[in-house]
Amino acid sequence: VFFFKQKTAYEIAQRLVGSEMCIRDRYMGLSQLRKRMYHGRKKQPRVIPTEEQKKANAEMLEKIVKINKELMQRRIAKQYTVENLELTEKAGALCSDGYTIWNYRRELIEELIIKPEGKPKPEKLTFIQLELKNLLKLLMKNPKSYTLWFHRGWCIGQGLLLENDMGKKDSDVLTNEIELCKKMLVQDERNFHCWNYKSSLLSVELENVKKKCEEKKEASEDIIKSIYLREYDYTTTLISKNFSNYSAWFYRAKILPHLFPDPVYLINRETLKKELQTLKQAFYTEPKDQSCWNHHRWLISLLLPVQIVSVQINVGSVSDPFSGRLSFVAYIGLSQKVKNLGFARFLINNAKTDRISVLPVEQGVHSDRWKIVCNGLKVTELNEFSFEILKDAKATTIEGKQHTRPILLQWKKTENILKLQTPAKSLDTSLDTFLKGILDQEIAAFQELIDVEDGLVYAIERLCELYSLKREYFGNPYYGFKAPYLHASELDIKYTQLQDYKKSCLLYTSPSPRDATLSRMPSSA
Repeated sequence: VFFFKQKTAYEIAQRLVGSEMCIRDRYMGLSQLRKRMYHGRKKQPRVIPTEEQKKANAEMLEKIVKINKELMQRRIAKQYTVENLELTEKAGALCSDGYTIWNYRRELIEELIIKPEGKPKPEKLTFIQLELKNLLKLLMKNPKSYTLWFHRGWCIGQGLLLENDMGKKDSDVLTNEIELCKKMLVQDERNFHCWNYKSSLLSVELENVKKKCEEKKEASEDIIKSIYLREYDYTTTLISKNFSNYSAWFYRAKILPHLFPDPVYLINRETLKKELQTLKQAFYTEPKDQSCWNHHRWLISLLLPVQIVSVQINVGSVSDPFSGRLSFVAYIGLSQKVKNLGFARFLINNAKTDRISVLPVEQGVHSDRWKIVCNGLKVTELNEFSFEILKDAKATTIEGKQHTRPILLQWKKTENILKLQTPAKSLDTSLDTFLKGILDQEIAAFQELIDVEDGLVYAIERLCELYSLKREYFGNPYYGFKAPYLHASELDIKYTQLQDYKKSCLLYTSPSPRDATLSRMPSSA
């Protein structure tokens, strides 16, 4: 005998099915609470302005437009006076996003403050510091203003030049700005304007350190490493407080290659393992947040070598019928998009030739399809050819890494068969062993996570991707692995099962407009 719970009006209206019934009575955890929050703050209802407020806004807009037109005329006339400098300050307070106002103000500061040689440098620096103080008041009211952050960056550049000219050892301007960014990110940890500004400050700080060390003829490596370590510790603090801080993960990915470099993986193996361990904690804490999964996808991509996935050879087509010459074209498909396709040698009839060109099939900086063309060959010349590509890490990917698997292609006219083989000396088996271990470890962890909690779509999707990577990199016939890591048929079965499980999770999720077609409940329910 089976007993079915009668649906309430709420459950029918929300189209809840199965385990989603009575979801409103469940305990609301931290992840569910954040969905109702905006960057950690409760969403405020939209307030419709009254007639008096609309009238006041219209008067303010009319005043801003009038001031803007007046400043434009004075800028065209190149009126660089103290009166206009004060006027731009008032206009900027009224309309912080008016880029024309701030452009004119920068010109005024240059002409009245920076360029005059008779003005003392400490006085110039004091003005810049006062300008930064006034900008802070405006940023507290409008923290996501492009014009204010840009103007602040310009002021920092001017302040650094003045401090260097004054011979200051440490930069007070940079130190204050770094602390300011920390305070701003405490208020809103996802303010991408502040994160971009912080990234630009880091670049300015590094350039400033290199310049000073060059002048003093000192080594700058230790100082630069300490700066990167400071930023790394800062991201660690933010992530430990909130695993869903996407901006902190992204900023961390920019720091890691500089702090823990590696010629093969972009970041060294020990750091990769530590990052994956940190991510495991994030997965069990916030499994339904996208931030940590994106960072995991980036880390695994660093382990994947560039390798051949498809080869197509066209030999014997007549490029010039009057002279009877041939053209040779080889289309090479790669597992990743690369900037350049390097090859160590190209032999025709066991002799080197330079009558070749290597071109990307797709338009753009990076491509995963390349074309190798050799024209002007006589019919009697082409008996056999061979060339080895992706040797000595000459393929540069989007991430900049150069971990490649070389391959040797050979063709003989008498046999008319294309032979592909991996040069034994060029293949580093330790890299494949490390990749196998990492993939095994992550697949086991995700499988455990899925078994613990249902409906983790991100975990299922990532597990599908890992199984696809196993087939792509350890079931590739071009590289002739003697013991396949996992047979292709087994991979297909597992991948299909995971895809079906992912669809079932979506079916039991309260539908949104984009996935309403996936719901098993009729629209009239």
